[in-house]
Amino acid sequence: MPPAAPDNGGAQPPAKPQGQQGQIARKAARTDAAAPAYADCDEAKLGQLSGQALVRYVASVDGTCMNRLFQADSFSYRVVSPANMQLVAAEARQRATAWDGQNANGLWPLAVFLKAGYFLQYSHAKEVGDYGPAVDQPVMQVVEAMAANPALWNVKAIDSRGDRDAWFRERDARQSVAETLILADSVRKAEYALPLLNRFFGRYNAAVKDNWARFALHPMQTLLFNMHYQPEFAQKVERGQLDGLVASLAGLTRAGQPAFADEQMFLNTLRETGRFMQYPRTAPQAESAVAQYLKGEKFGAAWAEAVYALKKLGKVPCERYGICQAEQELRASLFPNRWSFDNGKLVFETPLSLAEVEPLYYAMKQVQTQLFRVAGTKEAVANDPNEKLKMVIYGTKTAYQRFQGLLNELSTDNGGIYIEKDGTFYTFQREVPRESYLTLEELVRHEYVHYLSGRYIQPGMWGTSEFYRDDRRMPWYDEGFAEFMAWSTSRDGIKVRGHVVDVVAGGWPNSFLEPSRIMRSSYSDGWDFYSHSALWFYYLNQQQPGKIADILAALRADDVKRFDALVNSMGGDAALVSGFRQYVDQQVQAAKSGQLGNTSTEEGVDWVAKDKWQAGDASVVEAAMRRSLPVGCQVWADGETSALRRFECGGTLPLSASDNTRARQELDKLLDGALQSLVKTGGVNNLMATNCSATDYDFKRKTAVLRCEGPLGPAGSAKPQPPQTGELNLAKLSYAGPARCLRGQFEGVGGVERYQLVQAPQLGRAAVSDWGSFTYRRDADQPGVADKMTVRLSKGAQSRDVVVELNATPRDMPEEQCWAQAG
Repeated sequence: MPPAAPDNGGAQPPAKPQGQQGQIARKAARTDAAAPAYADCDEAKLGQLSGQALVRYVASVDGTCMNRLFQADSFSYRVVSPANMQLVAAEARQRATAWDGQNANGLWPLAVFLKAGYFLQYSHAKEVGDYGPAVDQPVMQVVEAMAANPALWNVKAIDSRGDRDAWFRERDARQSVAETLILADSVRKAEYALPLLNRFFGRYNAAVKDNWARFALHPMQTLLFNMHYQPEFAQKVERGQLDGLVASLAGLTRAGQPAFADEQMFLNTLRETGRFMQYPRTAPQAESAVAQYLKGEKFGAAWAEAVYALKKLGKVPCERYGICQAEQELRASLFPNRWSFDNGKLVFETPLSLAEVEPLYYAMKQVQTQLFRVAGTKEAVANDPNEKLKMVIYGTKTAYQRFQGLLNELSTDNGGIYIEKDGTFYTFQREVPRESYLTLEELVRHEYVHYLSGRYIQPGMWGTSEFYRDDRRMPWYDEGFAEFMAWSTSRDGIKVRGHVVDVVAGGWPNSFLEPSRIMRSSYSDGWDFYSHSALWFYYLNQQQPGKIADILAALRADDVKRFDALVNSMGGDAALVSGFRQYVDQQVQAAKSGQLGNTSTEEGVDWVAKDKWQAGDASVVEAAMRRSLPVGCQVWADGETSALRRFECGGTLPLSASDNTRARQELDKLLDGALQSLVKTGGVNNLMATNCSATDYDFKRKTAVLRCEGPLGPAGSAKPQPPQTGELNLAKLSYAGPARCLRGQFEGVGGVERYQLVQAPQLGRAAVSDWGSFTYRRDADQPGVADKMTVRLSKGAQSRDVVVELNATPRDMPEEQCWAQAG
């Protein structure tokens, strides 16, 4: 695991203090001090200054200014040279010693500078240069100076509630502590770390929980976690070198929540104590401290941590504490609802109601269809095992953080994660913007792309193929493609998300990245490459969609050489690069002027509740769609494994284009136009959630395969829309009678010139004349069930299909009498 990334939402294995919980127990010293005064961020100075001038500049700015150094490029490599690291560390040591917990003194940005150096050096040692003891020792002296500073232990944390100046002072002080102490994990050498950990946890207790030391807990827990994976750590434990540390941790764990201002820090301590159950020498002491929390609230946070530690870390026989069924019982409590769709191929396990899940489902269908369009295929890769996808959605972020480790042994340092080997995606409902700037829907869309890519584009399991042997080959595709596809729509293409552009807009134009650099991104570069990569896909999708299809085809073929050649070719194409810069500039200007939104699936625009769909019969949908697309339709999903009924339609489209780019553009235009028209004039609202894709281009036969999919209402339902001004329609859409026979004359609206029966009724026989008279004879005996037929109304070149409801009563009588009562 690399050293810590920029403080922009990423976290190390133990969770960070969360939200207002981190404020509850703080009883701060209030003074009249003003907010810190920082110099402006100036990237030019950062790159041009050297020696003490560089050190003075770094110490003068807000700590976030140093986040620029986490970008892996020649600029950053030069700035965090070993010589500069030594100079900055020397200054940081003095300021750590003098830090008083009340006033900003430049320590925060100096510490971030040092952290950025280690972050880059971890994966770019050749470019940055060797650090070794010459850098490690002065950096650890900074940490030791802060750890020994009386202000850390004796000064209460500033209470910033309701005071803007105090908020800035509190932030600077808190970040000074956290960013300085985490440097011990950046160095990550046991000879430095273990004595520091022993001293820190030996000193921390309930008496200091409201002081600045509380913000040192998380960095120290992170450091301790990573020490378990250092060489000979187990041997050190067995030799008794960590006895004092384990005794301190066990004592803190027994003291419980009252010893901590933040619940998460207590839970982290409980888990880190439990981790010492892995070693025979310390297992009894750790187990005793942890097991006491099984007596507390069942399914509570401490109970869950105790069960996790005992079963997963200590491997304690579950019978000893009666916790063999703990996970099953917890799952039943957390996920009472199981919603199954698409004949069981999509399953949600969640406390969310069907009404809350429905918009997520419709969003996923939009993403799936657009991916088929982009890829040019809807066939799964060979031997893919994940025909079904399970989505586990926790009811709250708190539940996700508390129970994900116990139930699935997965980290919670994310907003959600897809595990391909299990065919399962995990996330949580969230409060926006307090808990996340991304809505649940945006997160689901992104992660669903990962599933679809694994099933339809990338053979094998994620991370296992030849493609992943180079850790800079695939991240731009994996994350950029998911971000790009996230705002897929039914009939308006793939939209640009404001959240993507905002990342680049803040530093524009200096934030521009050449495609050749984007396509060599790594997860160690921070998070911004997600957005840069998505913008590259947006641009290609607009200008050269065939190139995306080529990239996906190389992935499907498991052809690394072809993939690399395409990447190199695109990265070296001067015209593409120039066009991309102009495109990003346009998007930045659009973002700054408020023209870009973010993905959302709106009720009444993209979907309605399942009992509100007007057509429950696939034949009705087919009749409507055939006005614009050559399809045949059928019921596709129904029954116990499909919470929503679905139809699918198939057909063949003519194709005039002779290459992938033109084919995509031609067929997207055709399908979007047809769907937009059908939504306005199709006569049934099912078409608003209908998605269509054209795939499998045959350039010899000049054809493409058409597939559409959408919702159906309850079986037997058909609720025609009333006439609208200016449209061809019928004044009356339902006819009834006391016998099996009906006779009538249609009343056209909008100047109808001709009537034609295009979809016969299912329960009887009908005839329609060109001028609109009709007869109907009910044959089937299904009392209470209406029949229906579809009639095409024409006026010149204009036409529209409408559904007519036929409520003939299935009463037996002589035929002559039946027609006498027909009307």
